[in-house]
Amino acid sequence: MRFREHGRAAAVVPGAVVVSLLLTGCSADEAPGAIGGTDHASLERAGPWAEDFRDALAHGVSDYEAGILSDGQVTIAEVEDAHDRIGRCLEDSGYTIMYSADGGFEIGSLRGGSPSNDMTRTNAVLEACEKRYDEYVTMLFQETRRNPEKQDEAKITVACLRRAGIVGKAYTERKWQSEYDSGVFSFNDSDPRAQQCDLDPLGLWRDG
Repeated sequence: MRFREHGRAAAVVPGAVVVSLLLTGCSADEAPGAIGGTDHASLERAGPWAEDFRDALAHGVSDYEAGILSDGQVTIAEVEDAHDRIGRCLEDSGYTIMYSADGGFEIGSLRGGSPSNDMTRTNAVLEACEKRYDEYVTMLFQETRRNPEKQDEAKITVACLRRAGIVGKAYTERKWQSEYDSGVFSFNDSDPRAQQCDLDPLGLWRDG
C-alpha cells in the first residue's frame, strides 16, 4: 500500500501486526510549543524559503523541532537525528521505519503481520511520532536541497523533462501543472529519468 510523506511516495512493508498506540507523553523539550524565543532575523538565512520556515514555526511545532528550524536551515545531521528519534518512537509501538536517500520511507513491524491491515492506526502512530520530531524537518530539508532559490516548480521540472527526452517542446509548463495537480501524467512518471527530474530537477545533489 502506498501513501505520501511530505509529498513524497512511501511504502508500508508487509510483516507487521498493528499494535495499540502506546506512546509516552512528551517531555518538556518535545512538547508542542510556539515560536518562543526564536530570533526571526536568523530565519533570513533561509532566503526565499524564510517564509516557509516562519510558517512552520508558527504552526506550533514541538520545542525539539523548533530548535532545528529556528536558524533557517536544516542540516543532514539534524535530519538524521530526527529520523533516529522517530525510529525509536515507533519501536515503542512495535513498528520499524526505513528511510531512503531520496526522501521516501517504508514502515515495517517488529511483531509480524502487516501495518497495512489497519492503516488508520498505523498512520496514527506515525503521525504522533512525527508531531514530536518531524512535521517539517524532512520536508524543508528536501525542498531547500532540491530547489534552494525556490524557482517555479513547473518551469524547472519541464526544463529537466525536456533535457531528459521525456517530453518534447510542445509539452508546456501549464500542462505539467495540470497533470501534477491531478496526479496523472501523460508520460511515464516511473521512468528513472522522470523520477530524477522530480527529485532533483536542477541536478544539484542526486546522481541520476
